Amino acid sequence: MSWREAVPAAAPKRLDARFRAPIDLEHLRQQTLGNEDLQKQVLRIFLRQSAECIQRIKAAPDMAERSAAAHALVGAARGVGAFSVAYIACEIELAKAAVTGRLIALERAHERARDFIADFLRE
Repeated sequence: MSWREAVPAAAPKRLDARFRAPIDLEHLRQQTLGNEDLQKQVLRIFLRQSAECIQRIKAAPDMAERSAAAHALVGAARGVGAFSVAYIACEIELAKAAVTGRLIALERAHERARDFIADFLRE
């Protein structure tokens, strides 16, 4: 599914997460003042940074490092409008126990965002 198909023209502001695009393009446009080149550059940076953060979360030797890596991911994801990734990363950041299920959900949300961004960058 291309990013254009995923974002209906008259989409309501608040959609169920199952129907929301992995990247809120309106949020991204506002953050970049509509500059399409900047949007693409920011998304490329997000792809690299988010993958690094997820690896840091997975390899974290303790909860403090896991929380710090998740916190960095929350900020990066919110900045580009990857709100599902941000929400799950926030849950991981605040968790005081194992996060195996949340990590699986994070990887799935990140994969959806990555695929969406790849489509966006191809156009």
